[in-house]
Amino acid sequence: MANKILVTGYSGTGKTFSLGTLDPKETFIICPDEKAPPFRGWKKNYIMKNDQGLFDPKTCNYFKTTNWEHIKSAMNFVSNSRPDIKVIVIDTITYAMIGEFMEKAKTVGFAKFTEMGDNVYKTLKSIDGLREDLTVVVMAHTEVKAFNGVDRTVFGVPGGKLVQDVVKPEGMFLYILETIVEKKGNEITYGFMTQNNTTNMAKSPEGMFAGPIIPNDMKAVLEAIKKYEEG
Repeated sequence: MANKILVTGYSGTGKTFSLGTLDPKETFIICPDEKAPPFRGWKKNYIMKNDQGLFDPKTCNYFKTTNWEHIKSAMNFVSNSRPDIKVIVIDTITYAMIGEFMEKAKTVGFAKFTEMGDNVYKTLKSIDGLREDLTVVVMAHTEVKAFNGVDRTVFGVPGGKLVQDVVKPEGMFLYILETIVEKKGNEITYGFMTQNNTTNMAKSPEGMFAGPIIPNDMKAVLEAIKKYEEG
């Protein structure tokens, strides 16, 4: 069973930037956002097309798609046929949901929301069947919802509440990191919250990370998880 991590936060708060510390030779990014990574040298390290101008899952490591079946197929291919890859990233699952919602925008009835929820659930559950030495990092956007008069961040769901209220993706993860941006004087720092502070989604086992806020460094995150799990 592969490890899986949920990384949540608003757009522009450092989710994708945190991937810049990963070894690109061991990383495969699935990008429903269909955007370029925001770190130096990505074109050299993350390959979208081969010499023939085509995506080749055997040699490429950056795949743009919003199609759920393609996302699952890519993960299965990496698991079965790319032993060189140790980390798969879905960046972000929110845009896979947006893509499906827009495709079905003119479809009348509640059934489309059931299908959307089913696709999110099956995609996340499929991670459990991947090989044990893989880690899958799922990026997602957050939104704010009031609970008893207190605003809290929750899993962002475009176009419907079924995923949020029934599927509850956060319950499928042992590790959830939520981005935080802090300003101290003229300096702005980007980090991950590792523990729930009553208004966020973050969670992790006690003692896994150095504190409730850590740098947004995905390599360091994976190393901390490995060290904790191996004792």
